[in-house]
Amino acid sequence: MNIVYLVFGNNMDHYQQVYFSIYTALAYKNAGDRIIVVAENPLLFKSLEENIEIIPINRDLIKKWEGKHEFFWRVKIKALQLIAQKYPLDSILYLDGDTFFYRNMDALRNGLINGQNYMHTDEGKLSSLSSKTERLMWRQMKGKAYHNTIIDENSAMWNAGLIGISDKHFECLELTLEINDAMCADDVTRRLIEQFAFSLGLNKYSALQPADHIVGHYWGNKQQWNKIIDHFLKECFMKNYSIDQIIELVREMDLTQYAINVKESNTQKKLKMFIDQFFKNKKSVYINN
Repeated sequence: MNIVYLVFGNNMDHYQQVYFSIYTALAYKNAGDRIIVVAENPLLFKSLEENIEIIPINRDLIKKWEGKHEFFWRVKIKALQLIAQKYPLDSILYLDGDTFFYRNMDALRNGLINGQNYMHTDEGKLSSLSSKTERLMWRQMKGKAYHNTIIDENSAMWNAGLIGISDKHFECLELTLEINDAMCADDVTRRLIEQFAFSLGLNKYSALQPADHIVGHYWGNKQQWNKIIDHFLKECFMKNYSIDQIIELVREMDLTQYAINVKESNTQKKLKMFIDQFFKNKKSVYINN
């Protein structure tokens, strides 16, 4: 099984998140599992080069992967196609950087071997979801077909923080890409297109199953987790821990004690909007720590 990460751009938080998730993968993987990082800045993973495979990508390839519609998250689909082409006999377990393993992954591995596809969680039928983006997507796509895939009341949205694709079903990546591109061509609101395309494409070949009982996804509480990870990595660096010592520390951590989702109050949302608007109105801002 290939455990795959993708990271590009220059946001150091994103690279640190991937680092921490890799440590949790190392703590729970089997000897036969391979960890692969597709990275725009591969030098940032030099300390892990003996434990993982690093596939470098550059800005030109990223722009090519975005396609004619210049869709940012199309890159994720293309990266997984690259891994499937390189290792056609090994299932893929892709994870966003803001994830962590918190228990043995044997169930996922065995499921993939038997032809099962996974995504992190079932968020519900698009027709019933309540966010502004999802309601708009439903209005835009209801009853339409995208690459012969009809969007109806039962079309479900799954969270794409984890994507597990059995080696028996790699053709679902091409279907996912075609659905994604068809939605872009139809000018569907973009924020969740790639996630919905994966939901439809993978489910077409194998009824999706959740993986949140094995992998945590803290997309709703990144601020706290970034602080936790930043402190952890600094301590490991300053105390010059070996990779074995780091893995042992991760095994001893109870990662379930930290919230993975925090609901913001209206006051917090208004404050963020105020701060964002304040900085937009400034031509230059100088911050002294």
